[in-house]
Amino acid sequence: MNYKSKKVMILIILVLLIIIPAGIFINKNLSKGDLDSNTVKWTQEKNSDPESIKIPGYSTITIPADTKNVKITLGNPEGNQCYFKFELLVDGESLYTSDFVQAGYAIENVELQKGLKKGTYDAVIKITPYSLNKETQYAGANVRATMEVV
Repeated sequence: MNYKSKKVMILIILVLLIIIPAGIFINKNLSKGDLDSNTVKWTQEKNSDPESIKIPGYSTITIPADTKNVKITLGNPEGNQCYFKFELLVDGESLYTSDFVQAGYAIENVELQKGLKKGTYDAVIKITPYSLNKETQYAGANVRATMEVV
């Protein structure tokens, strides 16, 4: 093998030593949890302060009785520098958990673990923010709401 061939071989090895770990790193970070596929663009709320995380509020949620597929909007305000994961608890029981929701998007329809009978329930929407690389969990919020099942 001549000098030029050795140089080319060494260059190829160096490139591979850079590309393979970079590919593994990118793949690892992309697979750290999926974005929720049930989201739509959402611009009803906006965060204009990049140093803070805006948490949406909920007061009353109305859904039909004995139905698992319900319309509930769970949004991550545009401008937040994080992903959200949502968990819906009704009378202390977890009925829904989302995947990551990016800023400026919302889930508008959720599938509950079970339908609820008519009545008024205490609901908590647990909102957990995550860093943009999905590795760091930030302090979240438990937003209390009334769930009216009609």
